[in-house]
Amino acid sequence: MLKFKKMGSDKVPLLLVTANVGSIFEDPSVMLPIWTSEFLQAVSRMDPKFIALHLQEVGGKAYEKSMQYVEDFVQRLCDCPELRLYDKIRIFLDEDFSSPERFTALGNMYFAHSSLTDIKIWDFEVKGYVEVVGKEVNSGNIEKVTTKEKAKFPQHFFPECKWSRKGFLRTRWLLRGTAVEFVNIHLFHDASNLVAMEPFPSVYCRSRRRALRHTLRHLHADANSAPYFIFGDFNFRTDTGAVVKKMTEELTACRLQHGNSAESAKMQYKARENDRLVLTIGKKEFSHVDHQKIFREPWLQRFDRELEALRPHLFEFPVKFPPSYPFEENVQLPTHYMKTRCPAWCDRVLLSQSARLLVQHSDARPGDSRHLHSSRKSVTDSTDSNSRMSSSDSSPARSNSPASQNHQVSPGKVLEKKGSVADLEALCVPGIAVSRKSIADPTSIQHALNARGSDSEGSPNRRRLVRNQSEGSPKCEGELRRLADVTARRRTDYGVIGDAACMGDHKPIYLRVMLQSDRGNFRQELHSENSPKHAKTEDQTQDAVDSPNSRYIHFNMDGPCNIFKETDI
Repeated sequence: MLKFKKMGSDKVPLLLVTANVGSIFEDPSVMLPIWTSEFLQAVSRMDPKFIALHLQEVGGKAYEKSMQYVEDFVQRLCDCPELRLYDKIRIFLDEDFSSPERFTALGNMYFAHSSLTDIKIWDFEVKGYVEVVGKEVNSGNIEKVTTKEKAKFPQHFFPECKWSRKGFLRTRWLLRGTAVEFVNIHLFHDASNLVAMEPFPSVYCRSRRRALRHTLRHLHADANSAPYFIFGDFNFRTDTGAVVKKMTEELTACRLQHGNSAESAKMQYKARENDRLVLTIGKKEFSHVDHQKIFREPWLQRFDRELEALRPHLFEFPVKFPPSYPFEENVQLPTHYMKTRCPAWCDRVLLSQSARLLVQHSDARPGDSRHLHSSRKSVTDSTDSNSRMSSSDSSPARSNSPASQNHQVSPGKVLEKKGSVADLEALCVPGIAVSRKSIADPTSIQHALNARGSDSEGSPNRRRLVRNQSEGSPKCEGELRRLADVTARRRTDYGVIGDAACMGDHKPIYLRVMLQSDRGNFRQELHSENSPKHAKTEDQTQDAVDSPNSRYIHFNMDGPCNIFKETDI
């Protein structure tokens, strides 16, 4: 039977989910059914064609005692009716807890719908894509599995050089002709609230930033890499010192010391007028008198600052959900925060700036331009007969940047950087050519006025009849609901799974996007930024010490070649 594919027009609905599941394995008989049910309801509601589920702390703290429950968890997902049409499954579970220098407790699970037939996965050993057929579960010691890349952060990255299960697990896919990578990551936590109160960035924030930069540089240095989605438990915390300062502006501070250990110290903040205790902070205590309300208010989000330094390289859709951590592990209190840490947006789904070109997000707002930076540019090679510059409505940077230059690029030529940095600032995606007369054309306006006058004179009831005819027959409630669901499923959605259920101490976070087909990078070039072709200004020289190369990714964008510049971190 012949199969025909619409080139360049299909979209692949992706559902990307990150979840730290460590706490649900502490009470698996109760928590696993709740977690699984909420996840599967989200899948049914959003109807994706490809699911990427990234898990951290698989098996919980005592992995050797939880291995049976991990197997049950995987089997429960693979056999459930909601996923029966997902006939291509790839699972990677790092379970070798006997090797502390390699063990990450990360789990990557991928489910592809039966309608998604053009799908391949990258083999890091043979350096090529291989077909994806059937179900394949890789567990235990997965060091020799070649369709994934796993790394634990160097020991000197860890606070106090103590091993913990932190690292990344990466896969690369070709989905209907579009190459993308999915990176699962787990970064370091805050060990003490008192230490986290030091001026931003705290020692914990600096450790996370160092490990994340290390990961992004590794991705950038791979000559075969693709635009990526990186999602996991980043352990991003709010600027704790600034949050405390904001909340205690009219309070009196008091330090309590029990014994000689600094870890036993506590800070208490009381109301001046009646000496009422409002806030208590200890090593593992963060308790406010209005704890369940105050941290859900909008003011907290401006202290979510850890991603600021990497905005030039990473993009995030607007966060409109409350902090994802730390929730009570009590089924009777599913929406309550524990009084151990300042609530924060630890769990995130981020995109490389090049990946933004591959997703359809027409609901982007001009205000999102803060997420872009001149270190991420693209040049669009336009072959339009009118020499029209291609553009994208979803590229907010264009409103604040000068017009980009057109460059004719052939696959055989070595790309040369032309023009100033400002000339390349906009992210350019070819738009749709629309042929129409200008509304300022006086001839068109006169014709329209004449036609309107003659219609109204000849048929005085025509306007009413046309209006009634255009209304059509009323749609039934079921049809309206179906149309609303279709519209919602085509929209980018970034939010929480199980917001009213007990999902453990972390709420799973999801991103649903439409991935454009046939946009895969077909060629890449690396250029030294220190070469004469890429001469830098004096202000840029310092940055060039650790950023010697820029990669130019060539996309297939509806005919014209689209080139995206991605600089090193």
